[in-house]
Amino acid sequence: MASAMSVVGTDEVTETPAFEVSDGSYAVVLDEAIVPFSGTNVTIEATNADGKELFLGTANGVDTASYLDGVSQVQISDVDFPNEATHRSIPGDPAPAADIAGRDWWTSAETGATVSKTFDLDADPQVLVIAPATAGENLDGTTVQLKMRVAGVLALSLIGLAAAIIAFGFAAYFFLRWWNGRIRPRKQSGKLKERRPSTEAPRRKSRKSASTTGQEPADGAPTGNGDPTGKPTGEPAKPAAPPRRRNTRVRAATGITLASGLALTGCGALPIAQPDTPQVTPYERTAVRPGEAGEFMTAYTESLDKILADKGEGLETIQGAPLIDRTRAQIQIADKTKQNLRAPNFTEVVAGGPAFTDYPMWFYALGTTGGDEKLTQVQLATRESASVQPLVRTAVFIPADQAPTLLADGSGAVEPAPQKFTEEMATAADQISTFLKDGKVDGGIVSGLDQGGFKSFQDYVGGLRNEDSGFDDVTVECTPYQDLDFGSMTLTTENGALGMGEIRCTLTIKVPEDYSVDLGDTIEAVKTNDKDGNTVKVDTAQPYVLLKDGETITALNTDWDILSSRIE
Repeated sequence: MASAMSVVGTDEVTETPAFEVSDGSYAVVLDEAIVPFSGTNVTIEATNADGKELFLGTANGVDTASYLDGVSQVQISDVDFPNEATHRSIPGDPAPAADIAGRDWWTSAETGATVSKTFDLDADPQVLVIAPATAGENLDGTTVQLKMRVAGVLALSLIGLAAAIIAFGFAAYFFLRWWNGRIRPRKQSGKLKERRPSTEAPRRKSRKSASTTGQEPADGAPTGNGDPTGKPTGEPAKPAAPPRRRNTRVRAATGITLASGLALTGCGALPIAQPDTPQVTPYERTAVRPGEAGEFMTAYTESLDKILADKGEGLETIQGAPLIDRTRAQIQIADKTKQNLRAPNFTEVVAGGPAFTDYPMWFYALGTTGGDEKLTQVQLATRESASVQPLVRTAVFIPADQAPTLLADGSGAVEPAPQKFTEEMATAADQISTFLKDGKVDGGIVSGLDQGGFKSFQDYVGGLRNEDSGFDDVTVECTPYQDLDFGSMTLTTENGALGMGEIRCTLTIKVPEDYSVDLGDTIEAVKTNDKDGNTVKVDTAQPYVLLKDGETITALNTDWDILSSRIE
């Protein structure tokens, strides 16, 4: 009780003195996990004396650490109610690389000249960030204060005090009963005589009692075989019953223990505002939290639609290699052939990735189209830091009935596939490269190469090699794409594992000297030079999805892309 009252006094709120943010700092950071209390909530409040607009956001510590890495900030390292919030200033850049309000990972946010946020100390901790809401500003003139709700502590303390007093009363009662029930000498009737040590030798007494000789016992003492009147009883006297010392001692010990316990604890364990040892552990979060899959896919398709209409302007903000190479080529081909490109619309969306403790991160997204012939586009997206948006690195359409089922844990994280599958992916990539080059499977581990985009590519190469084509020679060289580590980005599925990959092939087409080169609008659209010659080189991309079901590994895709062409 005394400790609780010393912290909160008689008010319902205890608070730390407000401190002023050091000049030039961009942000104030508070990890909720460091507050050493439980059973209540705490409010952080910031006010700017100059009327600057402030931003206060809540997010996972992984995101805030990445976003504010290298940025000047003030970190609150300890909170001691009602004394002070210990803080330290960390120098750095004047601002992050991206605006603070535009980040999609904030779980709550508000702005104003005065901002505040109340958080539950018993909930999963987050990180609070206070920063200027306007670009180019800092927190000069901003003061920060923390307050903790302690309503009910006074009343509970008084109840505890009353309980302690009552317990002391019971303790005193039991103690007095014990004290009065102790063993004492039996009182004797008559006047006590002084007993002196005898100096006479012991003598044999007569066997006759006083009653048979007619003599009275000395000093009028009662005999051992009669009552005080001198009449014989014929029965020996019964000894007095001993006191029940055991029960008395138990009662006394119980009373003393109860009183001592309450006296030492005062009001005992209060249900609110209890001191607690902070358990600060590294933050971890899932790549895609529940509810974010639909938002991501909607934002992506809307942005892609606009970018395609603008002939690729800003494509690098939503796509990365190798997918961006294919999309740029498609835009050039569509422009040359007077076609309109549109982003697909998805009716069902799921996404999943592993939990991570720092950036970069990655995840898979699966969107299913509507219509009679349903297809599922499998996307692999990466995110380099909390300051940038996710980039879709590859995307492949597969039949919807072959789409994998992702299994997430309670937090929404999906486990990566076993290391064995990563090794199998490398073997599969080599086998697919060999098949695309010469059409040979040679008993490899991958099935499905006679379908979809693989078969379409082989048919195209076969048409170029046909005698009626007029070309002298057509050769193909294929290698797995190396600039993205597909093997490190795999997921477990309901029946096995999921991965993706891409094969890059170069077709070398030799044209007879007396022929003019006319390879059609598609290859002309992506031609990178105007050199004269009789050799044409065409670069292609063959993206695919690799699925493992039990021990069966299948490669899936529905199409392939021409990336560029040149004359040599």
